[in-house]
Amino acid sequence: LLLGKFQEYSNKYYIMRAKEFEKIDTGAFREIMTPALRNLGKTFAGNGYSIRVVGGAVRDLALKKVPKDVDLATDATPEQMIELFKDNDIRYKPTGLEHGTVTAIIDKTPYEITTLRADKETDGRKAEVEFVKDWKEDAKRRDLTYNAMSLDFTGKLFDYYGGMDNLQDKVSKFVGDPAERIQEDFLRILRYFRFQSQLNKPNWDSDTLKAIKDNVNGLSKISPERIWSEIKKLLVSKNASETLKWMNKTGVSDAIDLTTSNAQQISKITDNKNPILPLSLLVSNSDLANKWKMSNQEAKLLQFLVLNKDKPLDKDSAIDLLHNGYQKQTVLDLLNIQNKSSLADVVRQYEKPEFPVTGKDLLARGMKSGVELGQTLEKLKQKWKDSRYKLSKDDLLNRFMQK
Repeated sequence: LLLGKFQEYSNKYYIMRAKEFEKIDTGAFREIMTPALRNLGKTFAGNGYSIRVVGGAVRDLALKKVPKDVDLATDATPEQMIELFKDNDIRYKPTGLEHGTVTAIIDKTPYEITTLRADKETDGRKAEVEFVKDWKEDAKRRDLTYNAMSLDFTGKLFDYYGGMDNLQDKVSKFVGDPAERIQEDFLRILRYFRFQSQLNKPNWDSDTLKAIKDNVNGLSKISPERIWSEIKKLLVSKNASETLKWMNKTGVSDAIDLTTSNAQQISKITDNKNPILPLSLLVSNSDLANKWKMSNQEAKLLQFLVLNKDKPLDKDSAIDLLHNGYQKQTVLDLLNIQNKSSLADVVRQYEKPEFPVTGKDLLARGMKSGVELGQTLEKLKQKWKDSRYKLSKDDLLNRFMQK
C-alpha cells in the first residue's frame, strides 16, 4: 500500500516537473529567436546571468502565435545589465531603472529586459518591489497563470503555476489565491476579462468570478485612462459579447459605468477592429468619452455613431453624409454597426463632385456681396443636393437668373 502511494506521488511529481519543463519548438518561436537575440542570450550566459522570454510573448508562443512584442527578464540587476551592455558594445536605454528595466537595442529592435522582482508592499494599484534571483518568486507576483510562464532561449518552458493547462482548458486563473492577487492590483480584474475575451470559447472559473465580485469596489482606485486602455482591447476581442455579460454578472460593468444590456449586438459587427464601434452599440450617449478621457478623434466618432446608429442608411443618405463633410471611413463605420455592408462599396468608390457655383459666379451675375449672397448659395446648394448632385453650374445659375 505504501509502495502504491509512493508510486502515485512520484507519478504526480514527474508529471508536474515534465509540464514545468515542456519544450516549445514552433515556427513562431524560431521566427522571434533571431541570431542577434540568441547572441544576446549567449552574452548573458557567458557572464553568469540567465535570461528568458516572459509575459504575453510566452502565452502567444504557447498558442503557436507570433507575439507582437518580446519582453525579457533576467537575474542580472539593472546596473549589471548596463555594465554588460557597455562591455559588449550593445546599444541600450535606461528606460525604467526604478522598475528594473533596461531596453537593449538589437538590430534596431528594442527589447525591454527587466530584473526579476518580488513584491514587498502593495496598495491595490502600485507595488514596492525588490530585486530577486528566484524565477519562481518573480512568477508568483504576476497576475494570471499563463502570464507567469517563462521561456529560455532553447525553447524550454518554465510553467510553475499550471498556465499551460489553463490555456489548454481555455480558462484564465490567477496565480495562487485570486482575491489576494486582485487586492494587490485591482486593475487585474479588467485584465482578467480582457484575456478571457481573447480565448476561443472560454470557460469561466467560479472561484475566480467570486473573488472578482467580492472585490469589485476596488475598481474605484483605477484611473479612467487605464480603464479605457483595457476595455478598448476587450471590445475588439473574439468573445467580447460573452465577456461583457460576465462583467455584468460580477458587478464590474456597473463599477466602471459601462452599460452591457446590448452586448449581443456586438457580434453583428463584421470588421471589429475599432473599439468605438462596439462601444457605440452599448451606450445611449457619448458621456464615457469624457469620463474615460478618450482622444478627440475617438470622442467625435463615438458621438457621431451614437447619434446616427438608429437612423438607417440607404445609398442616398450615405452619400449625403459624404457631402456633409464626413470621411469615408466614418460613414463605413456607421454602415458596419448598422449591418449594411452591401453599401460599403458604394461609399468606397464614390467620388464626391465639388459644388460648381461660387460667390464669384453670383457676383458676376450682378449680385452684391452680403447676407443675401450667402443665402442664395445655400439655396442653390440645396437644389444641387435635391438633384442628387447632377445639376451643372449653368443649370443652377440659369435657375437663379429666372428668379
